[in-house]
Amino acid sequence: MKCIFKLLFTFFLGFTLNADEYAIVSNKEIAHFSKNQIKAIYLKKLTMINGQTIIPINLDVRNPLRQKFNKNFLHMSFDRLKSYWTQEHYLGRRPPLSLKSQESIKKFIKNVNGSIGYINMKNIDKNITILYKWKD
Repeated sequence: MKCIFKLLFTFFLGFTLNADEYAIVSNKEIAHFSKNQIKAIYLKKLTMINGQTIIPINLDVRNPLRQKFNKNFLHMSFDRLKSYWTQEHYLGRRPPLSLKSQESIKKFIKNVNGSIGYINMKNIDKNITILYKWKD
């Protein structure tokens, strides 16, 4: 019985330690955001904070991290988001820019003030400011 308990404990401990951690990032601290504010930014309902225009950046629609982001923050399926942006298009609003990789998001953020994106914590470097963290 002790052996089974130790095995299960080790399994769950290992599973917990291997959980990926992600962050909403910018090139400077704009503000610390709540999940609701992040959702509003990515749906372009909130476009300025403290006089700074906020530019949300997405990963490609097929990227697994984008799917995790959509699930955790937007709570919208692909079809629902597509419908949302179709409606917003007629109001003159465009969806966030999409880039192919986390590295391209980092490069964009480093060069464009007010831009924010999401990347794996493993990809954070000294030129990136963490605005919000979450685990998978």
